[in-house]
Amino acid sequence: MKPLYDFSSLHVNRAIAARDGMVAPEAPEQYFDLGKRALELIKFSAELCDKPHYPDILDLPCGHGRVLRWLRAYYDYANITACDLDRDGVDFCATQFRATPFYSDVDLRRLPFESKFDLIWVGSLLTHLREDRWLTALDCLINWVRECGVIIFTTQGRTASSLLARGQKNVAENIDKSALLADYARHGFAYQRYFESTPEADYGFALSSPEWVLRQLQRYPNTFIRAYLEDCWGIQDVVILYKKAGQFEPLLGNGGVTATAQSPAAKSPGLLKKILGR
Repeated sequence: MKPLYDFSSLHVNRAIAARDGMVAPEAPEQYFDLGKRALELIKFSAELCDKPHYPDILDLPCGHGRVLRWLRAYYDYANITACDLDRDGVDFCATQFRATPFYSDVDLRRLPFESKFDLIWVGSLLTHLREDRWLTALDCLINWVRECGVIIFTTQGRTASSLLARGQKNVAENIDKSALLADYARHGFAYQRYFESTPEADYGFALSSPEWVLRQLQRYPNTFIRAYLEDCWGIQDVVILYKKAGQFEPLLGNGGVTATAQSPAAKSPGLLKKILGR
């Protein structure tokens, strides 16, 4: 996919942390290309959602700044929160890119953010979570973003599943691929824990079809689905959401939305009957 914008004149801090495991020694420029692509998608989201500014940004998981360095270069004025389970990565982002450090938790519901965000970038987090944690994470993201705020997250759908089905190497070698693909074919969602992961961490490889993802999102009446872009960030799909209360009636359920995020129709069967003319 060709570049969406020209960022060649942008001054980006290219410092690499000693413990950054995302840099491939045989292709180090891929690291920076993926960071730049994320910024392109974020700028694209700003145009889609009419957001000229993103004053408060959350990068989760931030790692060692693959994307955050580009956010800092473009949104120099912004308060950018770096959040990750990897504390070394959080500390590096705080030191190198003037980010606000915030150590994450396996259970995202425990994160005590004091204020909401205008933009939340989630690059390759849901791609590693089992279904219940996937849905909990989505609920948290929608609760954490401000009204008229934007959420961008990535998933692994038809591209990743096709590569696995064709025997492509280096996509995921440390899982039960046959079981993963069988579950995906049946349900549109599948998860396999990495062999080296513990039951407590429960970190693995998740596939989610576009149909499955969109079905979950349609149950959030306060959220626009601005874009679903396949094979757009590496081999991952990209979803762009815009939060706007009262836009839709919750006719498809509440998708796990907390009570504070539900509209009156979600709480009142009588109102739903009135909407349907019964």
